[in-house]
Amino acid sequence: GVEIESLADALKVTLKAIKEKVNDPPYNLMLHTAPSDGKPYEYYHWHIEIMPKLTRIAGFEWGTGFYINPTPPELAAKILRGEE
Repeated sequence: GVEIESLADALKVTLKAIKEKVNDPPYNLMLHTAPSDGKPYEYYHWHIEIMPKLTRIAGFEWGTGFYINPTPPELAAKILRGEE
């Protein structure tokens, strides 16, 4: 349907921008959904997360399991839109 086509278009544009503007990095694409235990989760919405691997893993990442993106989101958006 139209929603699937719109999602596909958005993913295509986003992944193309990452490839062209950020030097074609490897990335993880994750689809987050509500638990599948049959219970209703009205508060939960599914979403897609794209995590390009832009830096090397260092002590903080190894120790905490958290990854730091040194690029401010405003700058990343400008780069992906082709404004930088």
